[in-house]
Parts: sequence; C-alpha cells; structure tokens
Amino acid sequence: MTKSNKEFRVTFRMTELQLSQLEYVQEPGETRSDTMRRLVNEKWCDQHYAVDEENGFVFSDAENCEARS
Repeated sequence: MTKSNKEFRVTFRMTELQLSQLEYVQEPGETRSDTMRRLVNEKWCDQHYAVDEENGFVFSDAENCEARS
C-alpha cells in the first residue's frame, strides 16, 4: 500500500505595508511561513473559544490547571 503525499501550497500577495506588519509580529527565529501559520492558528482558536462561550461552554485556566500551593 502506498501512502499518498498531499501537499498544499498557499501564496499570498502582500504590499510593503502588510509585509512590514507581518515582520513586526514575527518572533525571533520564526520564518514568515511560521508567523502566518501561528497567526492563523491563533485566530482559529479564538473563534472556536468564542463559539464555545456562546454555547455556554466557558473554560477558565482555574478549572483546567492543577491547584498550586
């Protein structure tokens, strides 16, 4: 059985201003691709937390973390 190798490439056209904004939020040692991936992931998580909150599923750090002494 062969495993299919699916690869997706996404290309963005950016203005100089957009590029400078991307570089502004870029963390040390992070590539532009990594920065965009991180930003998309953070936005996705924020949206899903908002949907959960709208549906009454509110999670706090206090509920999900062990008690500290």
